[in-house]
Amino acid sequence: MEASPPSQPQPPSYKEEVLAALSKLKTASMLLIIATLIASISSLSLLSIVFTFNIAAIVAAGLGTLAAALVGLILIIVAVYAFLLPSAKQFTRWRPTEFSTPSKLLRIGYIWGVAILVIALLIMIIGAATMNLLIVFSGIGIAIIGGILFLIGYIGNIVYFFKLKDAFNSTIFLVAAILLIIGIFIGITQFIAWILAFVETRAIESKITSGAIQI
Repeated sequence: MEASPPSQPQPPSYKEEVLAALSKLKTASMLLIIATLIASISSLSLLSIVFTFNIAAIVAAGLGTLAAALVGLILIIVAVYAFLLPSAKQFTRWRPTEFSTPSKLLRIGYIWGVAILVIALLIMIIGAATMNLLIVFSGIGIAIIGGILFLIGYIGNIVYFFKLKDAFNSTIFLVAAILLIIGIFIGITQFIAWILAFVETRAIESKITSGAIQI
């Protein structure tokens, strides 16, 4: 009896991995959109009340804006650290060559950069409290370093979108990446970029699930 040829090993399937990464990116995009809307609406509300010259209303609106800013900040922190960074890291398991660089840049900026900025802020507060200019200027110097690292993280986000454009042949992610570049100078385009990212991640998820895109 002729022996059957040995079965060829099947390449690993990364479908679930990619879908999970897309889901995280979609959630990050949604939270960043909501945070921006909360900040914008509360700021506009405050501006509309300021010109009424009603002190009680202005104070109440100011407290409301402060609370909204706190909520927005919490949403941004959750979006970046619970979803955006993990999504990029998860994509590296699928295509490490393409996604390892943006993942590293994101972590440099949004972990180390932010940590240094927080330390710099604390140093400047101590310097101001003790009226020590040397400590204040030291804090400013450290803040500049943190700001540079944070910019590296932002650039990592741009590279991330470019890599997603290549991976999924997505014109939408290309536009989102370009809008993030413009967003360095015109902030509102960042908001539009995250809307596009949310819409496109949903579309790609559907295509992968239906088999239109093979992973």
